[in-house]
This record gives sequence, structure tokens and C-alpha cells, in this order.
Amino acid sequence: MKFKISQDCDYAEGYLRYGHLEGIIEAESKEELEKMIKENPDYVKDSMGFEVDDYELNDYDVGDNPIVIEGEVKDE
Repeated sequence: MKFKISQDCDYAEGYLRYGHLEGIIEAESKEELEKMIKENPDYVKDSMGFEVDDYELNDYDVGDNPIVIEGEVKDE
């Protein structure tokens, strides 16, 4: 059997290298969306979330946080 486990960190130290914005926005057509992007790019930008593509982790500490068993992992 396989189990997914996790442990919270008290801190993580490093830096982000690359990322992008990503999201889903409603529009009646591609043309309407293109108009929204042109006329109100801040609204469109605010509709997206930041996704991390690459990072570097230099150090971390888990302190006394417990290791948590999240559940069994099924083979696919």
C-alpha cells in the first residue's frame, strides 16, 4: 500500500525564478474577450492567478510540526 503524507513547514527560504498568470474568464465570443483585453487589461489581469513555473529552495524548517497521513494512494 502507498500513502500520501505531508508536514507543514515553519518557514521556507529561497526565491521564485519564473511564473505566469492563468485563469478562466467568461465572454460571449473570442472577439468580445479581445475587446475586454484591449479596453480593460487590469480587470482581465485581476481575473487570473499567479502560477509558479520554477523556483529555488535554499532552506526550510519543519520545527515540531507532525507528519500527517493524508490517505491511501491508489495505483492507476
